Amino acid sequence: MHGLIRGPRRHRQSARAHFRRGQRMAAKRAFTAARMHRSSNMSLQEAAESCGSNITYVAAAVRLLKSEDQSLVSAVIRGFVPILAAAKQARQLGELVAAYRSATASDRIAFAKVVGPDTIFDTVLVPAEGGTVTV
Repeated sequence: MHGLIRGPRRHRQSARAHFRRGQRMAAKRAFTAARMHRSSNMSLQEAAESCGSNITYVAAAVRLLKSEDQSLVSAVIRGFVPILAAAKQARQLGELVAAYRSATASDRIAFAKVVGPDTIFDTVLVPAEGGTVTV
């Protein structure tokens, strides 16, 4: 063609439309739906639809909430970390936290005997406090 006839011009949508008051709106909707799903008998789909989200994001938000990692949840809501990448990262942590919370006192003692108190101290407690271990 000679270039005189053009189709309608499309304008890029501003990235600002994805954020409101410093929060990524898609993540905010997903976390709202995830909380609704966890606190009621709503299915993932029902919760997602009622909040204007999708099942994939809501499932990712559920996984993040189960991990109890508030700093990661905050990073997702502020838009620093994509929700799906964060959910993948939080999967193991969520399973570990759930296992710990559901374990009885005797289960925890048996675990400490198998793994060893020194290992738990050196690999969990010291790094969590920001210290370093000299071997």
